[in-house]
Amino acid sequence: MKPTTAQQVNTLLYYLQTKQTPPFKILFWENLQKIDFDYSANSLRQLSRFFAAMAKRHIQLPQLLANQSGQALVVALAAYIADYLAKTTGQAIAWYDYDRMSAQLARQNKYPTQSQLPVDFYASLTARIGHKVYCQPLKLLPDLLQGKDVLPQFIAQMTQTLYQQSQVNLLQSPEAVCQGYLAKVKTGKLQDAAIAFSTYLAAVNFDHSCDSLVQIDEALSAIQQAFGFTQADYLDFLQDASRQAFCYLLGFYIGVTSSRLANAPVRWVSFAQMYDSLGEAFAECLEHSFVLLFEDCYRTPMLVVTNRLFGLANNFPTTAAEFADILQQQNAGRLAVYPYQDAVNSTADLPAHWTLAMQAAGGLVASVLSRLSQGQPILPCVYQAHTSDNTADELTAFNPSNIKLLSPSDTDLDTVTATDTDTDKRIDSLYQTLHQNPQLAPIIVGCFDSYTNLPMGRTEGIVIEIWVYENPRLQLQLVLPYQSANDWHSLKIYPLVNHQNGAQTAITSEQITALTTDFYQALLSTPSTQNTAVKTLWQDAYVNQLDSWVLPPKDQRIQQQNAQLVTHFDFTLLPILDNQPNVNMAAFDYTSIDWRGFDLAKHILQASHHEQSYLQVYVSDNLIKDELYRQVEATEDLYRYGKVVWGVVLKSDAALTEPMSEEERDTPFANHRVSCADILFDPSGQAKVEDLQAKASQLMDAVGIDQPPNTTPDVAFYQLHCQDDTSRVFNLAYPASIAATNYRITTSWIWRRHLPNGILSNSIVPIIIHTNAYQNKAEQGEIMVLPSQLWDKAYYHYWLSLAYEQFGQDYDLLPYIHWQQKYAQDSTDAATQKRLWPKFKPSRAPSREQSSAIGLMSDKLENPMPATAKQQGSLQQATIQQAAIQQTTGQKLADVKPVSQPSTESIPQTAQAAKTSQTSQTPKAPPPSSLSNELTQQLMNDKLRLQTQLSTKDTAKDKKLLVIAGSGVLILIIMVILVKLMR
Repeated sequence: MKPTTAQQVNTLLYYLQTKQTPPFKILFWENLQKIDFDYSANSLRQLSRFFAAMAKRHIQLPQLLANQSGQALVVALAAYIADYLAKTTGQAIAWYDYDRMSAQLARQNKYPTQSQLPVDFYASLTARIGHKVYCQPLKLLPDLLQGKDVLPQFIAQMTQTLYQQSQVNLLQSPEAVCQGYLAKVKTGKLQDAAIAFSTYLAAVNFDHSCDSLVQIDEALSAIQQAFGFTQADYLDFLQDASRQAFCYLLGFYIGVTSSRLANAPVRWVSFAQMYDSLGEAFAECLEHSFVLLFEDCYRTPMLVVTNRLFGLANNFPTTAAEFADILQQQNAGRLAVYPYQDAVNSTADLPAHWTLAMQAAGGLVASVLSRLSQGQPILPCVYQAHTSDNTADELTAFNPSNIKLLSPSDTDLDTVTATDTDTDKRIDSLYQTLHQNPQLAPIIVGCFDSYTNLPMGRTEGIVIEIWVYENPRLQLQLVLPYQSANDWHSLKIYPLVNHQNGAQTAITSEQITALTTDFYQALLSTPSTQNTAVKTLWQDAYVNQLDSWVLPPKDQRIQQQNAQLVTHFDFTLLPILDNQPNVNMAAFDYTSIDWRGFDLAKHILQASHHEQSYLQVYVSDNLIKDELYRQVEATEDLYRYGKVVWGVVLKSDAALTEPMSEEERDTPFANHRVSCADILFDPSGQAKVEDLQAKASQLMDAVGIDQPPNTTPDVAFYQLHCQDDTSRVFNLAYPASIAATNYRITTSWIWRRHLPNGILSNSIVPIIIHTNAYQNKAEQGEIMVLPSQLWDKAYYHYWLSLAYEQFGQDYDLLPYIHWQQKYAQDSTDAATQKRLWPKFKPSRAPSREQSSAIGLMSDKLENPMPATAKQQGSLQQATIQQAAIQQTTGQKLADVKPVSQPSTESIPQTAQAAKTSQTSQTPKAPPPSSLSNELTQQLMNDKLRLQTQLSTKDTAKDKKLLVIAGSGVLILIIMVILVKLMR
């Protein structure tokens, strides 16, 4: 069997690192043994010197690829470069040969024929680093073999890209945000250098232990001592996105680690969710962005971090260790876990009906897991045991065909899809059946898909209800948690858990352990066609501990397989096709991007300080003298009222088609040449890109020839415009003599930093145009290129790939711009600031009144009010009273854990938020059918807020004009007086 790509690559890397002699030949092996392939910066310097030495000997790729040992050398060095990126950024890496990469692209693109890789040498090996970044390290080799020192720049750009791709989207669900940040420390060490103070956290072992919390406290003390933060620095501290990420990372880690140590089921909720429950009493601040919700209270672990640095709340913990101790004392849970391996060894004398009930539960869940293995939804279902016709006391054996979907029509499980069911009604039906037992069945077992709270956070779970109606009676609820496949792992199934405490069930933990033994045995030995699928799923997905980052057996086996060493090198490399056109270059699908749904105002409004500086343009002396200066003055209105449409470049300055000079890249705020382009667009935004391209081609064909005597005036006018480099047009109608259309032509100044690479790599570009919405002045026709940071990611990378095809480099500017911003390389003086447009007001930060509210809220966190206080007129107390009586037969059981009386230490202010977490699981709710009104209102609010975010005029410029005007009048008066005196 031919070794896999991963096996061959990992074998090469193994011998590079260990310096052991491989069983196959690698060219220049003796020289390679002198290089320390230890993933240090020094290893890259040694590698660069190795390539420089080959360049001096004029060794080129064709010579290296002429034999097997040279091919092994090429693949080994290219693989090390990609693996270096993965190791130093803490990302996973996957290897693809040409065939696998082509298949991967075909799966990702709805037009497989447009996703073909070029069949050349550089596509022979592709590395996927992380979950979104693909790297073809073989493309570096030609430059390296020519003696060019391109490796440091490549590593820096790729590292920046990987850090950007690993940034956490705060608009995701709170649990997803938590997982995103904890993924940065899943290896035990923080790998993301984009997180502020990462060097201080280098010594922390993020293993969810008490010691790790102590190490975090020591790191925070070192930071506070080094920077001397006070409360006066708090608001400035929050302006930096990397410092916010620092607070989020430690807050999530402290919260999850503390809940795990206390064995307390928890879930994360957002500020919006808490605000909906508590109203204005819950202040908006970073510490309240994500809150840890327990059964009867909430906690704010982010406040531990800022309180340690700034001393915001005297009565709130200032150390992570103290916070964990408080959780242990006040929120310790009684969650019981029953692992599979431990359960099979447990034995106890149980009533026969209990054993039969657990066997039926195992068979029922087996049918559910069978559907899960096939990618089908889990539907609420029930199984009722019946007595035999021959012996009234004997129960019939479990029969999967008797599993019924809960619905008025009592439909069979195999004939109903998720779209035919109403989950809430079916759960209601399940609990009505359990309470009423209309068929007087001795045993009823039911299950449904839900969410469950665990010490590691909220996850999916199969809720299992086991009820025995004959003495001794049994009412037991178990949950089988699982995590669907995601970017980090395949499907995972966790051990059974039980949230019921001693007051809610009369059976002991030993008896539940014995019952789970029968459950597991029945689950994996159900005599049905589903048995093989369930066993396979269990072997692939079951993990024996509640841990978000433990790999399922399937992923572990893949890792072990990829780590197996091979005895020979047999990797297929495609031929080099230099200087040949890439006939398979994928054509971009422009219909995949619908700019009509793009909320420009919202993106501008939510821009950070660094993003705002990127959105600004610099007004040079040359531009002030140009008619295109009116475009600069319109920038504010375009950002505020504009909309995005596709545009087609008709003609442009030649400089825009060449890479930017280093001077222009490094000093953007200088008096550079004004570069402009004529752009054709449809003001309605409804035109297809293909039609715009066709009309552009027709127009340029018409003006590209000598003007004939019968040329129509509209074409002649544009022809004269094209012949004059200083001519500008705004909102010019497309020549009607060519086609009757509403298209327009405008000359636009191109701020090159707003293009992905400063080059017009393609003639199709997204632009911002005026729109009549919310606008009080007439349409003037100014347009501007949409800053590339707001482009669709797929088109952004397509734009870069076009540059790479032409120049051999993509010249991606954003990583360099971010580097400039990070190290203040783009700092500007006061004179330069006056020439930046538009003028953004300072970013809105939490007020000092809001930050002081953090201290007030800490009183409520650690000293909760009694649940019986102030009950008159309180909606929150009414909610608690309502929750206390939700165990009636006719209740709507949206939460599946039996509801207990609220504790006298619960927090009234959080009653509404805690309502969703008092039980440990809640069923998955379908999304609302329509949000059009809410979205419309949100858009209006964004527009109004944006008006206050952008300054409406340059007040400094107005003051200067007034001073100049006054001085002129005064001089004129003095001259008149002097003339009269002379007479």
